[in-house]
Amino acid sequence: MTDRGFERANDESRARLASLVETLRPAQLAVDLGGGWTVASALAHMGFWDRWQAERCAEMLAGTWSAQDESVIAAEHLANAALDPYWAAISAAGIPALALEAATRLDALVSGASDATVEALEGSPSAYVLHRHRHRGEHLDQIERGLEVARAAAAAGVGPGTAAGAGAGTAPGTAPGTPAGDHLARNEASRARLSAVVATMSEADLSTAADEGGWTIGQVLGHLAFWDRFLAARWRAALAAGPGAQPTPIPHDLADLLNDALPATWRAFSAAAPQAAMADTLDAAEAIDHLIATLPAATPVAAIMAERPALLDRSIHRTEHIATLERALAARRQP
Repeated sequence: MTDRGFERANDESRARLASLVETLRPAQLAVDLGGGWTVASALAHMGFWDRWQAERCAEMLAGTWSAQDESVIAAEHLANAALDPYWAAISAAGIPALALEAATRLDALVSGASDATVEALEGSPSAYVLHRHRHRGEHLDQIERGLEVARAAAAAGVGPGTAAGAGAGTAPGTAPGTPAGDHLARNEASRARLSAVVATMSEADLSTAADEGGWTIGQVLGHLAFWDRFLAARWRAALAAGPGAQPTPIPHDLADLLNDALPATWRAFSAAAPQAAMADTLDAAEAIDHLIATLPAATPVAAIMAERPALLDRSIHRTEHIATLERALAARRQP
């Protein structure tokens, strides 16, 4: 029987791209990813090569493709070298949607390939035509890391990775003048992305190793749930103290001790009750997001976003861990 596990991996990488496109703001297209790359150029690169492979795949399915693998791969390397300067100059707002459109078309073509075509490609140097998730994943990791660095820089008010002129008092990952309330949209988007990832999980997935300190997927879920629930408890205590109060800061040493001490508990819980672990992660995210969205008007949102943005913007904490979950699940499902 022909192994078509790449289809699910492609679907997951496309869903991950769609989530990025949905939440990406125009100012973030210019975020520097290093090595001459920006978010826009990485998306343009992804979109072009998915579109290129779609044209190639269409000819294969029509039986009109005759080029040799080796010559095609050599030509692709040359094209990459020639196109890199153009990618670096791209900042058009339509690039993200074009990347998603290209991925959608290519994945549909690949899913429609016959088993005979799949088997022929799997045994050739051109197997990457089927496994588009690998190329996308590489660049999505690159983009997510860059955006996270930009958010941290914006939170610290140091400028790099943010839109020109952004400085102290600007919400993480936003352009100057962006309403501080945008953290609510980022929370909702990150929770939707988390929900989409959890929806693809099976109970067996929770014992899978993740590339995060030797943790399993279940431990990453436990970590997410704990810190969302802990913050909710801290916000409730602050609200009980009176109008305008904020959660008391947690010393870094204490946070490190909690992160060192709790993983064994998270692992045991996820092993004994995997469905409960998945549900609790989503429930905790929904609870803190609802609490943040309904904070009283006296809450000094602008000041908190400038000084302690993670108290309001939960995407700052979730993004990296969700990317870890996506990578671990994609690796588990590769043939």
